[in-house]
Amino acid sequence: MTAAIIFDGHWPADEKPVGIDVATRQFLRSHFRYAQQDKFYCVCPNERASALYQNFGAEENITAENCVSINQNDARALGTLGCLVRYDPAIVKYAWARRYHGEHRYSLCGIAHACASESVMDIFGQYLTAPLHPWDAVICPSHAIKGAITSILGGWEAYLDEKFGGKSAASLDLPVIPLGVDTADMARRMSENARTAQRKRLDIDDKEIVLLYVGRLNHVAKSNPISLLLAAEQAACRCDYPIRVIFNGYYHDEVNQEAFEQGIQALCDSVTVSHVRHGDPEFPDGAWAAGDIFCSLPDNIQESFGLTPVEAMAAGLPVIASDWNGYRETIRDGVDGFLIPTFMPAAGAGELIAYRYFAGQFTYGDYLGATSQATSVDLTALTESILALVGDRHLRRSMGESGKRWAQENFDWSRVIKSYETLWQDLARRRVSENTGADRATSALHHPSRPDPFKMFCGFPTTHLDLDGSVTFVETAWPEILKRIQLKLGLVQADVLIELEELPGLIGELEAQKTIRLRDLADVLDTDDLSRFLVTVGWLVKLGLCRYNPPGS
Repeated sequence: MTAAIIFDGHWPADEKPVGIDVATRQFLRSHFRYAQQDKFYCVCPNERASALYQNFGAEENITAENCVSINQNDARALGTLGCLVRYDPAIVKYAWARRYHGEHRYSLCGIAHACASESVMDIFGQYLTAPLHPWDAVICPSHAIKGAITSILGGWEAYLDEKFGGKSAASLDLPVIPLGVDTADMARRMSENARTAQRKRLDIDDKEIVLLYVGRLNHVAKSNPISLLLAAEQAACRCDYPIRVIFNGYYHDEVNQEAFEQGIQALCDSVTVSHVRHGDPEFPDGAWAAGDIFCSLPDNIQESFGLTPVEAMAAGLPVIASDWNGYRETIRDGVDGFLIPTFMPAAGAGELIAYRYFAGQFTYGDYLGATSQATSVDLTALTESILALVGDRHLRRSMGESGKRWAQENFDWSRVIKSYETLWQDLARRRVSENTGADRATSALHHPSRPDPFKMFCGFPTTHLDLDGSVTFVETAWPEILKRIQLKLGLVQADVLIELEELPGLIGELEAQKTIRLRDLADVLDTDDLSRFLVTVGWLVKLGLCRYNPPGS
């Protein structure tokens, strides 16, 4: 199954990546590497984005000739491919664009990541009214993400049913397919030489057990470290092994850095805490090899899937993680590591938080922070899990090996890309089987909020150019005609007119007929685009080359 990838070329700086950016970059490279197609198609807004797409292809030995950029309005080309893919959930505007050309031309596929921002929640709400169909899909990396989306859809369905009656339902598919990781690359980072070198740079004793966290250091919008710091300190006081916590990542800002440093100073007497900055040239592969146990304890609704625990499993590290959304679908409790119970207030307790976010009294960060502030990790279970792994080298090894196999078998990009392609093939089958023969929509052709301006503002003019009206040719001097046609005052958007090479034929027919009904003129010209024809006639009338005569005049 061949798909075209929407690639806008808006690429973040490497110094401060976020999960969705990492996943998107890995998806592109893995698509080049594993997709069962010879040519790779993209829909790009400009040449810079197209060149960047080609650069990614070149890194995977795909030639520039096999990286083909397609205009997003070329419905015929998209129809030959079958699926237009965007690596986020924003497929609504593409559904409206497709409606103009034909609802069965191709399928649309998006991928959901973080679901908590107002912009993303608004997108989910639009799925009910957008022209989306069972042959379209938004991939959910976890059942928890699917549940979050269906919660938004359910709220809108209930509201629309109450207001208008009937039964509303979003018709697109929401399949669950996990994100992928490059398992071979993660395994490569874990050599004994790398471990020795990294631990030496950090002055880590051979007896020290390292609890490693990798990711953004943001206690408001990512993961609050307080649970890890408290449990690590309690474990250190109860065991014979020295414990070190390594935070490998970057601080979002000085406020976050101050909060982390204050918490470390206040809570950690027996535990050593180190920070390895993301992008540190002394740690080109990160601090993975220095770790013994990977710890990721999200308490934030912004966290949607969790790539780093899967990377940790691929690296052969046992994982201690929150029992939280996608984490519980990737980590097998007691097999690859331990899942720690989490607690948050019951539904209804967040109405004030929701209102303040809606009213603009809370920023996105405020909304996340207020929710996270009341969400906790079971400290007793966390401490016991740390102690179990710190004190048992064989358990660390067995869980690490189990997780490594699990990651290779289920989350390697080669398998994820295959699952994507299977989905795209299934969408194509649905599209074909449900095609009733009607290609282009016959009603509500455009997005209701972006209508035909000549329809929306039809009450503005005195009258309208009608096919039953006529035009009289009034300017017969060709030098004057050519002068007016070339005026910048008149020619503003040539691409909505008939092709300029067809213009002499139109003017020649006007010259020959003097006065002619517009319907007859269109028949003579054998035009199949009456919209462009009428717009062109309106332009010629504006230039004073002909005069419009309403029907009956």
